[in-house]
Amino acid sequence: MDDATIEVLGRVRLGLFHARINRMPHRVAAGAWAVYVPARQLKLLHSVGGLVHCSYHRAPKREAVLTGQPINERHATLAEWQAVLSKPVTRRVAENYVCLQRLFAAGLGPEPLGLVIVPDYKAWFSRGHTFTAGYRVANLMHYPEKEPATEQQLRDAGVIPDGSLSAVREQIRGYVSDLNSVRGAMPDGGDAEVATIEAQLNAALMGAGISLPTTH
Repeated sequence: MDDATIEVLGRVRLGLFHARINRMPHRVAAGAWAVYVPARQLKLLHSVGGLVHCSYHRAPKREAVLTGQPINERHATLAEWQAVLSKPVTRRVAENYVCLQRLFAAGLGPEPLGLVIVPDYKAWFSRGHTFTAGYRVANLMHYPEKEPATEQQLRDAGVIPDGSLSAVREQIRGYVSDLNSVRGAMPDGGDAEVATIEAQLNAALMGAGISLPTTH
């Protein structure tokens, strides 16, 4: 991906059903890992301290996961939860964006419309202020309906489906929409592309005065 202009949304306040973006209210479609703002064609990842967060009410408690306490490992192991909740949002946005580019090129997903950072972000599920990132992506409700994409079509497009196959099961009008999970969808062999986009997002945040979290 060539150097891109990254849009800066200065301030976002996220509630359960609405978000205020630079003080303007918007309805949101809330998910476990992100929210979509239809009026802005905007998807933002949930963030706690600049790291990925899951707001699903049955998910293990963040503090328990990150301190290594025992959790119900029926659907995912403690190590898998630790890996995803320790991942910077900029990295996960980069992974998603490469997947989106590949799916759109194959006619399997919505058009990615650009990268976004939010230097001043506060959400209902956490205390204090942090930052997050995301992207603009076309609204699938405006796309013509088609036959759902298959797992093999995703793989042929260079996208490894998420561990629970929700990318295949939970499509919108026959297009892949859901990329996030404990074991989220990933671009096959896309390390260099992901690293480039992550670096662009991090540079934009640092340019906005944000100190990035230290990860291992």
